[in-house]
Amino acid sequence: MWWGAEPVEGELLRVALVITAMGCGGAERQLAHLAAFLGQRGHRVRVYVLHGGEVFYPLPPQVEVIPFSGAGATSLGRGWRRWRWLRRGLAAWRAEVVVSFIDVANVLALLAAPRHLPVVVSERTDPRWHRPPAAFRVLRRALYRAAVRVVVQSEELRQWACRHAARERVVVLPNPVFPVTPAPPAGRSPQLVAAGRLSPEKGFGFLLAAFAGLAARFPQWQLVIYGEGEERAELEAQVRSLGLDGRVLLPGVVGDPAAQLRQGDIFVLPSRYEGFPNALAEAMAAGVAVVAFDCPSGPRQLIRHGVDGLLVPPGEAAALAAALARLMTDPEERQRLAARAPEVVRRFPADEILVAWEWLCREVVAQRWRG
Repeated sequence: MWWGAEPVEGELLRVALVITAMGCGGAERQLAHLAAFLGQRGHRVRVYVLHGGEVFYPLPPQVEVIPFSGAGATSLGRGWRRWRWLRRGLAAWRAEVVVSFIDVANVLALLAAPRHLPVVVSERTDPRWHRPPAAFRVLRRALYRAAVRVVVQSEELRQWACRHAARERVVVLPNPVFPVTPAPPAGRSPQLVAAGRLSPEKGFGFLLAAFAGLAARFPQWQLVIYGEGEERAELEAQVRSLGLDGRVLLPGVVGDPAAQLRQGDIFVLPSRYEGFPNALAEAMAAGVAVVAFDCPSGPRQLIRHGVDGLLVPPGEAAALAAALARLMTDPEERQRLAARAPEVVRRFPADEILVAWEWLCREVVAQRWRG
């Protein structure tokens, strides 16, 4: 386990954090946590946002957000303006270390960083399945060896990272999990809840198919899926075709996702692939019984099957329906799993993991000055 050290006092750093956007998403939320922690520890922190746009998660006043304001798309051919903007910004501010989140931002950070400026790149999903634009995949293979550290979120991804960088430069750091106050009894119909971007990798179509087979058997239950994305119209059409109008709600993005998740009776994660699923961690921290596909990485890191949640074979809607039916019919089983779920907070302690990030930044800056 790489984390666990106490905070170390020392020289304060100028830390540049780089990300494509700061909207409502898991990577964005984790970068906001890191920026706030480093700022509160006294470091100078700037967040360079390559695509501009809103900042969904609040940041303390000592953290500067520098959004790119020019036009253009994410393709490499039109990314040179972002590259020039970022390069000038890092050099003018005299950043001492760069930490970038998400594959496209990682590539641009490595291209833009002035010589001898250490860059830590961080993959925030499963790179074996997630495919950035082809040009960025080529550049990632070429450039990751120039990163002083490559951070992944699980031991399962270490092997992938070691093909792109020297083994000693690969670091496994899961997301920090914060305590969540359990919700009082809601006094409403029981709910299945899910959350995430409405996009193919999140697998909400599997969840709708599973719920369609349960709806008549459990007429009092609702399914609520929080989030927004390019699959909204397709999912709404699937709801109608399955005859689930009124039984499935798609309320979009909400201001406090954790508050909504803790209202659920069962949280469901039907993803095709994940990095370290924040919504799943938050639901467990709130003491909600959880069911997830055992996809290639992520859920099995959090869920101890049969102890604090259930894992089912990935992509199998029938198996997902069976696991949900098991918990929907047995409130005592739900409560047993829910009672153990908040132990995830002790297994992935937020304060220790954020200190590990600070220690990592100090380490690479010290190495730079040593030679």
